[in-house]
Amino acid sequence: MLNDYKNNYITNLHDKKKLITLVGMMGTGKSKFGYLVSKSLKCCFYDTDNLIEKELNTSIKNIFKSYGETFFRNIEKEKIKTIINNIYQSKEQAILSVGGGAFDDNDSRNLLLKFTQVIWLNTPVETLVKRIGDGHKRPMIKGNVVDSINKILEKRIKYYSLSHYKINTEKFSQEQITQKIKDIILK
Repeated sequence: MLNDYKNNYITNLHDKKKLITLVGMMGTGKSKFGYLVSKSLKCCFYDTDNLIEKELNTSIKNIFKSYGETFFRNIEKEKIKTIINNIYQSKEQAILSVGGGAFDDNDSRNLLLKFTQVIWLNTPVETLVKRIGDGHKRPMIKGNVVDSINKILEKRIKYYSLSHYKINTEKFSQEQITQKIKDIILK
């Protein structure tokens, strides 16, 4: 796991509360809630998908289309490692939002579980479908949106369930979800 990475700057565990990671399916609001919580707590916010898009100057969908999922996942894995290393070096507190499939990768998952507090935002499929729409911006959606989401979730749920915390978002307002995440961080 972590020992396999070159240039590892993490020398001790510090406090896991320094870094919170939001995981979950596309459309759960990881980016939105990560931003809202970080703004409220006055800490840094990192969104791996946004950082990768800026670095490569293209969309995630175009990266998948041009280079494939494996290429993207390798970049994503390195981005997660770099963010965690940088945060622990600087000793800052931060919220990290990772792509829906980042937690599928064994190395990324183990790194996140070991060095961060992982919160799974669990949202019902019906809600995800409403938020995602026709899925044209989502590279993992193939054909029928409902079938695609169900198939992806079926594969990922075993990994998401390893998270330190789970928030079922369906019965809560934006403010309540934001507060639940803050409660986890501040306890």
